[in-house]
Amino acid sequence: MHAKTCASAVKIYLFFLFISLLAVSGCGLDVDFGGGAGEDDVEKNEVIEGFIDEVDLPNISEGASLTVKAYVVKDQTVVCCEDTTSENDDFYIEGNLDPKAELRISESGNEDSLLGTIPLPVFPGAMIYVRDIVIDGGPAEYKNIDVIFEGQVTSKNCVDETSKSGSIKVEILSEGNETEVTVNLTSGTDIERGDDDEDLPCEEIVDGRRVKVDGKLGIGESVQAELVEIL
Repeated sequence: MHAKTCASAVKIYLFFLFISLLAVSGCGLDVDFGGGAGEDDVEKNEVIEGFIDEVDLPNISEGASLTVKAYVVKDQTVVCCEDTTSENDDFYIEGNLDPKAELRISESGNEDSLLGTIPLPVFPGAMIYVRDIVIDGGPAEYKNIDVIFEGQVTSKNCVDETSKSGSIKVEILSEGNETEVTVNLTSGTDIERGDDDEDLPCEEIVDGRRVKVDGKLGIGESVQAELVEIL
């Protein structure tokens, strides 16, 4: 009988010890009760990818090596990172690139000869893809810019309860700064939640919820959403 009483006491002690650990911050536990809300700062680097579709310049030979450098505009313009590529090939640049970067494309080994530039707003933690870049002596041209990022919904403006159309404001917190992005929703936007295949209306996006947005970069800090995933 005494042994059973001791065992019960140990179980009760362990239970309350576990609850206490959950309540204490900094204990190394990462407990997720669901809901998807949160204000964690973005910690990962930003990524810019792109594809050089065509270089039509008389002094650049076919297949010539090209250098793409990202100059980051913060308090002052500084070089962040670079990659080497060529016509009909991709480039990949990763680093601390927000809030704005300028891509400068030149011939490798002759980087004083600038072939083209592309200015880009960069959201914290975002992945950006610049499609089909063409360099022909003028400003660099491109088809469109895709962007993927995560943030917390601060407000929404839906057309009605059943429509997917409307807009949401998404806030990204990084390094003590706030970036607010306007995400425009259309009838063609897919709104999903978890593994649910159901196509949801705009009203299902709740204020305070964390979302992942995939779309086309618009004017200023705005995105035309193709997919909004409710996390």
